[in-house]
Amino acid sequence: MSKRPLVPSFLQKLDDKLLRNKPGAWATRVHLVIYFVAAFALLLFVFCYAVFFDAKQYSRIESWNVFVGLIAFIGFVFWLIFLLRFNVFKRYGNWSAMDGLRDFALYFISIGAMVAVCFVPSAVETMRANQQFGNEEIVKDINELNINACRLEYNILPLEWTVDTCKLVDKARFPQAVDVVVPTPDTVIDSVRAEEEYNRIRYTYLDTAELRSKLEIADSVLKLNDSLYVFYQCPNYRFISSYNADDYSAVKMFSSADIYNSTVKNYKKPDRSALMKRMVELQAKYASNSPYYYGEYNTIDENDNYETRINKTYDFTRIGNGIDNAVRKKQAWIEDWPMYLRIFYYTTLLLTMLVFIFRHSTVKTFFLSVLAALLLAILTGLLMVVSQGDEISALSFMIVYYVVFAVLGLSIFKTGVRKAVQGIGLNLFLFATPFVPLIFVALNEAMQYNRYSEPLRVYEERDPAQTALYFLIAEIAGSVILVILIQPLFKKLYRKWYSAPEE
Repeated sequence: MSKRPLVPSFLQKLDDKLLRNKPGAWATRVHLVIYFVAAFALLLFVFCYAVFFDAKQYSRIESWNVFVGLIAFIGFVFWLIFLLRFNVFKRYGNWSAMDGLRDFALYFISIGAMVAVCFVPSAVETMRANQQFGNEEIVKDINELNINACRLEYNILPLEWTVDTCKLVDKARFPQAVDVVVPTPDTVIDSVRAEEEYNRIRYTYLDTAELRSKLEIADSVLKLNDSLYVFYQCPNYRFISSYNADDYSAVKMFSSADIYNSTVKNYKKPDRSALMKRMVELQAKYASNSPYYYGEYNTIDENDNYETRINKTYDFTRIGNGIDNAVRKKQAWIEDWPMYLRIFYYTTLLLTMLVFIFRHSTVKTFFLSVLAALLLAILTGLLMVVSQGDEISALSFMIVYYVVFAVLGLSIFKTGVRKAVQGIGLNLFLFATPFVPLIFVALNEAMQYNRYSEPLRVYEERDPAQTALYFLIAEIAGSVILVILIQPLFKKLYRKWYSAPEE
């Protein structure tokens, strides 16, 4: 039994057992790949845990991803070197009914382990951010910072609300009107008399969609009738805000109107020394070390408006950046996990198919297949430019190509010699199979988008959630079809093609 450095004895025994009894599985070294990847991932986790100690600082995760990706790529190259040293398929060794599927699965596991380690830094960064800051904690501190700033700088705050009188109309028939000034929100208005008064002034004209959007963000609204609205806009008292900080918090960020009603409207002179001490504490807690120079920015000028003066006085730019950094790290895996999953899956799938094809094809045919794919892509692009084709044309070309690949690949069953063109067709037939359902769904969506509805002849509305579901089903279906066809179709085609005499 051979001795491998840094490998425990139980893995040495497993390695020897696989070599004697399952040479095809042994050749993949999946047991050793999992061991070394797990050891590297553990060391990487410990190192990242120590480095990512301050969640409010700017993320450098892209650099980490590149660094770990390069190490994973080097590991992938070393794995390929050992993998290509022994090939049961090309040496016409014994193979069972499920060897093709087993080999594909072991390649996928080995490559997937190497790809997965690239996500460790991002996962650790998110974990450390969640350990350092709670969801409710950040939102409460944002509210406290804004309220304290208003209490400390009350003398420079604007107190009057701006008013916009809007009329619901058909925008095609009326021009956009200018804003007008009407009574403050504290004024008691009789709706009948008010309508007569507002009829003598100009309105801002809105259609239904604009009215709906304005109602969603309005601080206060006075509805005079079904088509006449008065919108009151509070001055901005939110000097720090993170647009999604309260998405996963039971506590919500106060709006400017909330701060007006709770603090500004019934203002009481505060204990300035206590508030300033608290502001310094919050600054130390959240202010980030920006890569940009803010020295001149924090110098207050007499022409600065109230928002700029407050931001400079309390260093809210760096505090806001620190909060944004922490929130972004905390929520990275909540919001972006579908993207991470797809990056992992498709990277692993593409590399696995390339390795599987290379292991079951000749070197010459493999690289001719890559060249053929590149030439087809260039040719299709040129045709699209010359003919000014749209995505329907491009997707239709892909379907035609797939049919051609399938015909070339399946023709191997009827031939008695090994032809390079059939090998190229088989390679591209296998490579394109998991993406065919996606192509058909994308083609259907493109055709639906370009289809007019009668009699209005407007583009049909498509439900984004339903469209996303269709694409997800297509992704799963493509993978299932590939797994089903690996052994009974592709493995047999490769066996017959490779074993045939060359033409």
